[in-house]
Amino acid sequence: MKCIQKSECKKSFKSFSVFAVLSILAIFSLTQCTKDPVRGWTYFTESPSPPEIVSLTSVIKNCSPPYPVTFFQQTENLLGNVNYLWDFGDGTTSIEQNPTHIYQTPGDYTITLVISNEVGADTAVLEVPELSQTSIPVEAGFAYTHFNNNNFAPNKIEFSNFSSGANIFAWDFGDGSQDNDDDPVHIFQNSGQYTVKLKGTCTDGTYDEVTQQIFISPAPQRIFIDSINLMLPSQYRNRLIYIEVYHNTTFVGATNARTPSSYPVKFRASQHFPGGYFFDFVNYGQNEVFKFVILRERTDEPPEFLYEITLSPYAIQNNFYPKAYFQIEHVPVLKDVFIDLYMSY
Repeated sequence: MKCIQKSECKKSFKSFSVFAVLSILAIFSLTQCTKDPVRGWTYFTESPSPPEIVSLTSVIKNCSPPYPVTFFQQTENLLGNVNYLWDFGDGTTSIEQNPTHIYQTPGDYTITLVISNEVGADTAVLEVPELSQTSIPVEAGFAYTHFNNNNFAPNKIEFSNFSSGANIFAWDFGDGSQDNDDDPVHIFQNSGQYTVKLKGTCTDGTYDEVTQQIFISPAPQRIFIDSINLMLPSQYRNRLIYIEVYHNTTFVGATNARTPSSYPVKFRASQHFPGGYFFDFVNYGQNEVFKFVILRERTDEPPEFLYEITLSPYAIQNNFYPKAYFQIEHVPVLKDVFIDLYMSY
């Protein structure tokens, strides 16, 4: 998406936000040059791509009529105000993103989805031949993802149930816990290999079962700092600033001293963390802390202490090992004093 600045509407390219472009599209014709009232530029705009429906899928949640059917879509280029219009082929419609609809009798139904926004629209059609049958088999199936793409204990797993022909579900997670939700979320407290079983049952009692193995790794003993974005009040600009890092009272390492002309100042591993950029042997006790001491380096005097910001490993554990932990604030909260801390395991 580009805006063209006009010294004659033909010269250098400027990037605009989606909001700005859509606002312009709503007011001006795409074929004419227009003037931005704030920047003073004269330009014409190139429209972003309209929505594109990539796939339509459905799951039938009973083995005999009436058939509850949940529909799913995947769409690219979702900008601005997105509208969904489903036509279920039986005279009913829905404007939900992923609706569930009940077909009372068997039949040949053609499902149509139209997705539109300020730029354009796309249409897709789905045929579900099973809806014409008086009964369908029960087929259990599921997928799962590790929350935040980490598999360390304690580990949060999000399950996606794509069983067909079933409307009653029984989950056994292999750690002594069960659930009856369609798409449960489960926390495995300890490391190990677990056999997860899903039993899908129809209203007539027929059922199917499926199992999968899930491996949970032991809690990580090393946490790497990927980057630190430091925000400080403006009076510290053009001063040599650096950060010392501690795990409890143990010194982990320090960043290079840097002179920011503006904030936030960015420290990146490994070039800005000489001598160490990770926390080792983390036990995740409630009394543990990660401590960041912010200092100003002075040539002929000892460093000047500015601020100290702490983060509890226990809080990280409860968030199930985020790859990024955003905006750790000073306690008590101070204006313009915080850290964006990015970590990995």
